[in-house]
Amino acid sequence: MANNEIPGARLRLYLVRHGEVANFSERVVNGQKDVRLSERGEEQTQKVADELSRRPITAIYSSDLYRSRRGAELLGQKLGLKVVLMRELREMHFGEVEGLGWAEAVKRLGDSPLQWFDWVNNRFPGGENLLMLRERVIGAFRKITGQDQGETAIFAHGGVNRVILCEELGIDLKNFFVLDQSYACVNVLEYYSYQAKVIRLINGDISCLGPLLRFDFY
Repeated sequence: MANNEIPGARLRLYLVRHGEVANFSERVVNGQKDVRLSERGEEQTQKVADELSRRPITAIYSSDLYRSRRGAELLGQKLGLKVVLMRELREMHFGEVEGLGWAEAVKRLGDSPLQWFDWVNNRFPGGENLLMLRERVIGAFRKITGQDQGETAIFAHGGVNRVILCEELGIDLKNFFVLDQSYACVNVLEYYSYQAKVIRLINGDISCLGPLLRFDFY
């Protein structure tokens, strides 16, 4: 490589949140409960798969829960790729309140501000806190970023994506909720030599990928 040549990204990663879930209007604590997508969620998922199928993606990873797996499998069908399912990429486990409406969950656990505003240190009974979620997710994420090259897609969940973004941005987990992750959003992360990385996009609509990636800003 010439001295004045700037190397391109070793890995471009598309981190996607699943589409709208079927029980969205019921405000349910889904966690690791395996729920379906709403009609709108299916449409969002198809749109994501269609747009990403235009990219030279060579590897697809996903949570094994349906709401994330659906998009990964659609993309895999379009590109002729097998999806690697990883339980480590499942959403945060909310234990005893999983499957309950948020109002009912609050009643079940009480109104302790520590429980509801400090997810870092306070573990949901029978479930996880954010430290446990990070340990589970980041271990799997590092395997992907350490071995993959080219362009890769990961289909996961709001909590999982926030943990990854906090880690890559160097943000304390107490700021977990500062990062929005809308249904069917896409985040674009690039990894270069010498452990350098660039976060190109956070919580973006899939339709902005074309303009964003039309040119390479190396």
